[in-house]
Amino acid sequence: MLQEPRARLYRRRRRASQHAHRLNQEEMLPSGSDHDLELKSISCEPTTEQELEQDEDEEDDDEEEEEAEEEEEEEEDEQDEDEEEELAPESSMEDEKNDFAHHRKDWEFTFKHGNRTFDLITSLSPMVYTHCTPSCLPVDAGLVPSLQMFSIKIAKIKHLQWPLHVYGTVAARDYVDQKRNIIFFRPRSESQTITKNDPYLHLTGPRRGLLSVEPVHIEIRLMLKEGRSWPEDRELVTRAFCYDAYDNPSNCDYFISHLTNYLCKIEMCYEQLVKSRQATVLAVRVMQGSPFKYGGQVLCCASPYEDDTSKMIVLFDSKYGNTSLDNNGTMSMDPDGYLDLSRRVVSVQGRLKIFIHTYSRSGAILATGRVSFRAKDCQTSQARCVLHNRRKGTNSAVKITVAWSRFARKISNIEIDCFTNL
Repeated sequence: MLQEPRARLYRRRRRASQHAHRLNQEEMLPSGSDHDLELKSISCEPTTEQELEQDEDEEDDDEEEEEAEEEEEEEEDEQDEDEEEELAPESSMEDEKNDFAHHRKDWEFTFKHGNRTFDLITSLSPMVYTHCTPSCLPVDAGLVPSLQMFSIKIAKIKHLQWPLHVYGTVAARDYVDQKRNIIFFRPRSESQTITKNDPYLHLTGPRRGLLSVEPVHIEIRLMLKEGRSWPEDRELVTRAFCYDAYDNPSNCDYFISHLTNYLCKIEMCYEQLVKSRQATVLAVRVMQGSPFKYGGQVLCCASPYEDDTSKMIVLFDSKYGNTSLDNNGTMSMDPDGYLDLSRRVVSVQGRLKIFIHTYSRSGAILATGRVSFRAKDCQTSQARCVLHNRRKGTNSAVKITVAWSRFARKISNIEIDCFTNL
């Protein structure tokens, strides 16, 4: 068992002694002291909106100070861990490139024909059977095992400095068409800035659900933007690996994979669903009020386990930087009130739960709301989500539209199924 670093142990002892000292001081105060009288004489006059915003800013400042202290402690802890942990040798970068080249060669030997190239992107829609009626679903429309991608994180770096300016592609291939299903994509001109406090890639996919009846191949090609042009840039990760649901002796549904090379350690979180459908969030539209004046966030949970925060999928977040701001710092909205979601397609086993958070001027969560959809085999669902702002005592409303479809097991049968149902 590894011993706890000495610096971290001293910090914990110091915090414990400070907390005990504060408790002793509070116990020594007499019940009728001036301090007690001050606590009982708090004014209860109604506050204005400006005062509410001032109180909110003060609360946010206190939270930021606490977070800063925690971050400093985490940085010191990570420095201790970095001294103990070493990543892969420098030769691992060349090994990665060679393994990826072999993976591409194997794919081209097996699947390439005519205009079918390695970089071709899947064109199969996640709403193949949305138009059907429940009593007339094709035989090939199935409730099948699927792979749900939650997050991709740059957990650790070596021989590099934060922040990182990352661009490239993360894609997956399943047996349906063996084409690239894009999970993350950034061109060089729109590279994502990744910091130590926010080390997650902003996922934009998949474009359709990933069937895991047979092995799923995941390809990662990420670059570091370091110079003025592409030749001056540096490879961060070039990796291809295979996920096989049958290579799971513990029968675990939630996975965390770690990929390590000379420069970084990548952490990928995903889940194996057993009998799942596809849900496409077609629209999130503001119907009442201006809840996203200072931005907001839309999350969903499609796991059969209730309220598991580790399995939240980000559909929209104004902090990602893909929304434009007006001159007064407020978020510009579509004229019809629609949010431009960065991710829309999820696999669902059980119920689809959608959570909406709106931000204040300082970026803190101001109002929240949630809706729950019962999964369907086809057609669409709508729900109204009410966002209650407790500080201002106002309500806003958002309408959410979801399209449902079962999975297509074989792409060769899709055209036959569509013509049969005309």
